[in-house]
Amino acid sequence: MVKVTGATDRGRVRERNEDRFAGEALAGDYCYGVVCDGMGGENGGSVASGIACEEVRRLMESSCRSGLDDRSAYMILESAVSTANAVVLAQARQDPDHLRGMGTTLCLALVTGQRCYIANVGDSRAYLCREGELTQQTVDHNRAQMLVELGEITPEEAPTHPDRNLLTRAIGVRERMEASYSQLELMPGDTLLLCSDGLYNMVPQEMLGELTAQAAEQWDCTPLLREANAQGGRDNITAVLLHRERTES
Repeated sequence: MVKVTGATDRGRVRERNEDRFAGEALAGDYCYGVVCDGMGGENGGSVASGIACEEVRRLMESSCRSGLDDRSAYMILESAVSTANAVVLAQARQDPDHLRGMGTTLCLALVTGQRCYIANVGDSRAYLCREGELTQQTVDHNRAQMLVELGEITPEEAPTHPDRNLLTRAIGVRERMEASYSQLELMPGDTLLLCSDGLYNMVPQEMLGELTAQAAEQWDCTPLLREANAQGGRDNITAVLLHRERTES
């Protein structure tokens, strides 16, 4: 059985929280989680992330069935990304004075059986926590990562590069938006962490792994949010956990 929980916090610096999340265990062995980090305009970021989360929630619930094969799972993810993108774009066009340029990241995980499928756009991330060890499952869509891929900077330089916050992909900024997709086995005892950059930019990865394991054991995201705030809380902070129990019911 996989269970899902999540939490979000404004942080200690930002005036508003533009992160949104959703997640639920649905019929059979099917569940999902999603994190969106909005951007653009006085209210545009929260509008974009809210729309994207709601569209994902609606599509996941309507598409729910157990035993999905790879092709069906990826079709659901692709539909979620394209629908969220289209609806955010349409909303911005209806109110260009206030919402022009808004967009959002999107990191979505779909679990059916032991298979976990991930789609991401932007720099919200998915991590796998297995036996307390954390491994990143997504690749950021930002200029710093692009420079790494071009060989102009090293992976070690990317986390502090001045262009690390310049996204190269985001939901709601182009007519066609391609996500990156991956899959993994979610084994008994594993936890998948979905989070916005307000968490991983503040908490070192070694500590992030320890806190993810602690949060999964307590079934409470508070340790993650609390540490990000203790480290400065410079951005909104959001975490979603999808945890497969060791003893299947």
